[in-house]
Amino acid sequence: MKAIVKPKPIDGKEWPKGFQIIDKPEPTVERPNDVILKVFAGAICGTDVGIYNCKESLRVEMVKALSDPITIGHEFSGQIVDAGKKAKAHLARLVFQKAKTDKGLRSFVRRKTPSSLAAEKPFLPWLEKKFFATSEMHITCGTCVQCRLGERHVCRNTVIKGVHDDGAWATYVKVPAENIRIFYRREIPPEIISFMDALGNATHTVMSAPVKGRSVAVLGCGVQGLMAIAVAKYAGAKRIYVTDASHGEFTHDKLVSRRFALAREYGADHCFDVAFPAEREALRETVMRETENAGVDAAFEMSGSYHAYEDANRILRMGGTFSLLGIPSGTMQVDFAKNIIFSGITVHGIIGRKVFETWDQMERLLKAGLAKHLMKTGFVTHQIPMERYEDAFAAIRNGDAYKVLLKPWGTLD
Repeated sequence: MKAIVKPKPIDGKEWPKGFQIIDKPEPTVERPNDVILKVFAGAICGTDVGIYNCKESLRVEMVKALSDPITIGHEFSGQIVDAGKKAKAHLARLVFQKAKTDKGLRSFVRRKTPSSLAAEKPFLPWLEKKFFATSEMHITCGTCVQCRLGERHVCRNTVIKGVHDDGAWATYVKVPAENIRIFYRREIPPEIISFMDALGNATHTVMSAPVKGRSVAVLGCGVQGLMAIAVAKYAGAKRIYVTDASHGEFTHDKLVSRRFALAREYGADHCFDVAFPAEREALRETVMRETENAGVDAAFEMSGSYHAYEDANRILRMGGTFSLLGIPSGTMQVDFAKNIIFSGITVHGIIGRKVFETWDQMERLLKAGLAKHLMKTGFVTHQIPMERYEDAFAAIRNGDAYKVLLKPWGTLD
């Protein structure tokens, strides 16, 4: 099969920018819990852009890679085409869980058990035909302290598919059965399923604080920020304040007409281009005027900019929550006494998705209308054949894209 790959970085040697397309062997079932999926679409996220551009933090991570070259991609949707014996039993249990909320599926499994369903020869072809699937691509050890405490999202032995091991930008991908999520009869559009990994980051961030009936700030209006706005609105946020900063070719007019316009469609009440001192001040004045001079209940940092940290300090109320998803470079000084201790704020560092609490939360939100809203508003801006991945990255660089899907060879005309 063809796959989009990056060579494993080697200390002391140049790590070439960009990716390559090569032929690789199709993955096969080697262990009882292996699942093979035929990829419907892979989605591009900021991590992939960082790998493309040889970002130093990702170079450090990928030195630890288990394969060389590494197949890129950790956001995807697909259909299950093969599975080991243990995996089939697990997948059958997932079908029975789905049957609890679907009348047609409940009727189908009525006289079956998970064991009998898994043993049927037509089980895998039926699963391929009726379900789309994706996977939590953080593969955890299950034995460390964090895993034993149910905190798999901070497993200290995490292997990330598409970073440390082969990912999904190929015709087929292999994942462990316990990481699989399945969706019956397009209950969620497969285009949306393709980036649930990324949506899970935004969901984890927003759900780290009470948001129903509260005022929140989303700092950064890129793809993650836009998803956080939509999630916060569907989770019941009362007021949503949004910031971003125009720069270079991404002018103020382009920011307002594209990102801020979509942010308002997703529920933003006010948007501020904090590249301008007057708008930074307007942010603070507006928040204070509308919150009885207290400040927002929660601030969600999605940009990775220390300037956004400063904005959060100016608009977050005492006792509020500051949740950080964006990854900044370098360091900054913090007045812990003033900004954290005496302010009584809670700070959350957000990594990945809580397994599977975050997945359950975003599935409920998507079924409640968020999926339809994302599709209707054109959040998926590009669907491009994998062999034209350079066009996809160009669209992202130019600021002309939100979510971009890469479709495997032969699936697009």
